[in-house]
Amino acid sequence: MTMTMPTAATVRARSVIGWALLLVWLALLFSTPVAQARPMITLDPTLARAQTLGKDSHYWIDPTGQASPDDVMRMPESAWRPNQVNLIFPFRASNNAIWIRVQTAPVDEPHRHWYLEIPYANLDRATLFTQGANGQWTQQDAGDTLPVANWSLPHRQPLLQLQPQRDTPVTHLLRVAHGNPTSVPVLVTEERQLLRRERTVSLGLGLYMGVSALALLVAVVSALRWRDLAFGLYALFALLTALSAASLSGITGLLLWPRQAAWNHYSAMVFPLFTLATALAFVATATDLRLRSRRLFMLVTAMAGASIALAAAVPWIPSGLSDEIIGSYAIVALILAIGVPAWAAWQGDRYAPAFLVGMVCLAVPASNFILRMFELAPVELIMRFALLAGAGVQLGVLMMTLLRRGRDRSLTAQRLRGLDRIDPGTGLSTPVVVMERLQRMTARAQRQEHQIAVLLIDLVNLAEMRRLFGRRVDQEMPLRMANRLQQVTREIDTVGRLGDQRFVMLLEGPITLEAIEAQAQRVLAHCLRPLSGRPEGWTPKLRMALGVMPRDARQPNALLDKLAVLLDTVAPGDSRLLFRCQ
Repeated sequence: MTMTMPTAATVRARSVIGWALLLVWLALLFSTPVAQARPMITLDPTLARAQTLGKDSHYWIDPTGQASPDDVMRMPESAWRPNQVNLIFPFRASNNAIWIRVQTAPVDEPHRHWYLEIPYANLDRATLFTQGANGQWTQQDAGDTLPVANWSLPHRQPLLQLQPQRDTPVTHLLRVAHGNPTSVPVLVTEERQLLRRERTVSLGLGLYMGVSALALLVAVVSALRWRDLAFGLYALFALLTALSAASLSGITGLLLWPRQAAWNHYSAMVFPLFTLATALAFVATATDLRLRSRRLFMLVTAMAGASIALAAAVPWIPSGLSDEIIGSYAIVALILAIGVPAWAAWQGDRYAPAFLVGMVCLAVPASNFILRMFELAPVELIMRFALLAGAGVQLGVLMMTLLRRGRDRSLTAQRLRGLDRIDPGTGLSTPVVVMERLQRMTARAQRQEHQIAVLLIDLVNLAEMRRLFGRRVDQEMPLRMANRLQQVTREIDTVGRLGDQRFVMLLEGPITLEAIEAQAQRVLAHCLRPLSGRPEGWTPKLRMALGVMPRDARQPNALLDKLAVLLDTVAPGDSRLLFRCQ
């Protein structure tokens, strides 16, 4: 039998047909839907921390916002996308919604309580749907467009209870609606985990609120004591900062206005705007900006007024634009709040650097909230603690600086009020006070028939020391002389300054002549000692005139005149140090 060999054309045709059949088989293989197991969340109560929903859940964007849970369950698997931690959802339209599908694995202990917690107190609406064994859906609602008192579980932030089963997985559908693009952090937490986390949050909030209350009290008292507007603005700033923190953390909605849904929604924007306005007014007042630059002061005042106007207009701003408008204003306001004390520090204000540090402590953690408004950062719980910590440090820095500023200004005011009573260069009594006390001492001595003494002291080498060591001597040497005279003065005596280089000491009676002489010699010995740490030429040279009443005169003016004449008419070359009335 003769075999016929296939031709080359036949071989090529068979090869093409084989490859074609292989490609068709592969196409059918990969195009056939393959049932894949949906990811499930294992509820483990032994974990120390709550689980964060990520790739173990899926989401679907409802463009109309009208889909029901049954409609969502009928969606093809290809419509669902894997969820991610810190994913920013595009809430672009006012009527769209995000559905997150969460499937819980069977649990061994169904008596435990499990929750979905959304650590975002200002989320507009969150609804959890759970399908029961009869196919009916149960619904739980939360969100600041709903009064907190009407939430399924009233809490600081949306808290929705899961309903896992012992024998079968359970699918939960979480519907989220919001007016602006944002991330939606979702925690899967067991009741004990929730309580531990709440204790930590309560501790942080309690510490901050305690610091704020203390700062508010001290500021109010200081404002009333020193009549300082800066303390009043600081008190208002501390109060508004605390209200902003409480609003952003959900405390105000839970405790202060649980039935005012609209105000709870808007307060998270209104209080921060009022806080920025107060911050601008505070830095302008604390740095005396009106005296330094009227134009810059007017700019800061206009920005503070714009903040109040913007806060009043918040209910009428479209929700899709509110974040961008408020975020843009906050950037400009924080730049001014930092720039004003920085400029004042450059101008030489000694308190401005501390004000600058305080504003930076608030602006740095607040920048995360601003970035969220522009879809550049997700919602993070740690940033709320950072904001509280920064605000607490800021309150302390600003309070300490204001107290130091108030003390310094109070001392300056006291010096100004006492210029006619206390010599500003030495702290000794002025000539007016010396004459008043000398007249009272004279009247008392005449009534009680005892004697008093007056010691007039001249610093005779002050001009020579000024020529050798400069004008600094005019400030330091009288101060050192005053210090030495006070060191040897009895508590009942008086030391005063009558001129640039003339001092006086009034010795109260009754006192004997021997005690008067001893006191005069003691003053000479103490005041003529060399000054430590100074050149030899810094040693003071003195002349003193001593008068006793009523022996040398009966009238104070007459005695002082006699002593002054003694010192003014000393002959050249006279080396005596102590002159007595004759």
